[in-house]
Amino acid sequence: MHAAAPWNASYRLGRTLNFDPATEQAVDDEGPNRIRRDTDRGYRAPYVAPEQV
Repeated sequence: MHAAAPWNASYRLGRTLNFDPATEQAVDDEGPNRIRRDTDRGYRAPYVAPEQV
C-alpha cells in the first residue's frame, strides 16, 4: 500500500483512522478497507494498459 493511502482514506471519509501497518488494514472500520479495495482493482475499461508497450 502506498504510504499516503491511509491519509487519503481518512480525508475522503472525514474522520481519523486506526491503521495497522502490519496488516495494511484499518482497525474496526470497514470504510477505509473498502476504499483500498476499490483502488486496488487496477485499470478500468476503456483505460487499460496495453499488453506490450
